[in-house]
Amino acid sequence: MITVHGLLGQPNLELRMTAASADWVVGGRRHLDNLGVPEERRITLGALRPAIERVATIPSDQLVVVVASGDPLYFGVVRALRDEGLQAEVVTAPSSIASAFAAVGLPWDDAVVVSAHGRPLAAAANLARCLPKVAVFTSAENGIRELAAQLADVPRWYVLAERLGETDQCVRVLDAATAAVVEPREPNVVLVLAAPPEQLDGHWSGSIAGPARGSRPEVSALAAVAFARTLPEPGELVWASGMLGTDVAALCCWAQAAVLDPMTGSTTSPDVVVADADSLPGLSEHRPRAIVLAGPAPHELPCGYRWRTETIGDTALTTGVLP
Repeated sequence: MITVHGLLGQPNLELRMTAASADWVVGGRRHLDNLGVPEERRITLGALRPAIERVATIPSDQLVVVVASGDPLYFGVVRALRDEGLQAEVVTAPSSIASAFAAVGLPWDDAVVVSAHGRPLAAAANLARCLPKVAVFTSAENGIRELAAQLADVPRWYVLAERLGETDQCVRVLDAATAAVVEPREPNVVLVLAAPPEQLDGHWSGSIAGPARGSRPEVSALAAVAFARTLPEPGELVWASGMLGTDVAALCCWAQAAVLDPMTGSTTSPDVVVADADSLPGLSEHRPRAIVLAGPAPHELPCGYRWRTETIGDTALTTGVLP
């Protein structure tokens, strides 16, 4: 039998009693130390997959308690257990993301949540470029300073929520300059906001959790073709240049994808001024998911992309997409 206990802060009496009677207790070292679990009954979480594989070998008549941070059903361990064919009873706890928003009194039904814990930071940074309210599960390698560095060209505010639920919990609202140099304590989560949290939100009329998406922008037919060729997803990065740049940027922002301005290397908005497509400076540094070039393309196109060149009306259109 497997029971998963969410934990934000100090373990309660129920969890202490369950851990004391379990055959095996799975968790991070700090959780296991806090619960006083002896070494012979521990399965210490480092990499998740080896621990789950070990749990799968334990006879079903033995009690396994898994201790997980926050809500184990939300970017948590329960999904990994189910992927292994294991069913678990779950005692949940508040998500650290929910607790971070609560700490600054900010509704989060219109936020996007993305994990950079054990994953690349690009999706979180790209979403924060084009959306006003993004929550990020961080890691020591991908944290607030790295986010602030990637978003240095975008006006953003940061909420750094450290050690939520602990006696030394700290929640700080930081401007971009401070966020770039702060020394965060682990564990933490980060909210990236377009305005300080005390400012009133704009009207949100959504009935489905997530950012309100306005009506599709009116753009040229050529830009619509370019968009259809690339089909950017939320959190992806698109490189758009030439006379289509403004319209492509508008469509990408509508689709919650970020657009890079080849002229400056910064994120575009629908009113961006973009460069001619005679060169692709800095492309290797950013490695966008898709490229849109209007007009004559460079003689040597970057490797690794699937390229398509066509003439629509009197305009040459070149699109490239990473496989």
